[in-house]
Amino acid sequence: MKYLICRDVYEDYDDSIIYISTEENTEKNDLVVYNGYNRPSLAKVINFMDELSAITSDYHFEPAIKVVSMKAYMEKRATEIKKAKLVKLMKEQMEIQKLEDTLKKNSECNEEMAKLFAQYKELNQ
Repeated sequence: MKYLICRDVYEDYDDSIIYISTEENTEKNDLVVYNGYNRPSLAKVINFMDELSAITSDYHFEPAIKVVSMKAYMEKRATEIKKAKLVKLMKEQMEIQKLEDTLKKNSECNEEMAKLFAQYKELNQ
């Protein structure tokens, strides 16, 4: 049996500590569904309590209905964010390349544009 110290997700005040017991594997920051005031409630695991302390304490431990692991979700979300950043950088590079191609093409036709393009290339080196 694991004894969890959790904080209610929907309560803002610091006294929203809930003590929950479960048989499921749990890690910090996992979400736990429990029966609070005769309705399903959600809490976030903030710490653990050893069995001896839990059994000898005056705390009432609510049984967990379900433990939701956040690890897989957070890994997936981190991958999505990394992908979005890479796509943004690639789009920026494509825009720069498109601009440079246009400038180069126009510089071949116009001497003034060729001078400006040469200045642009010097700044980017």
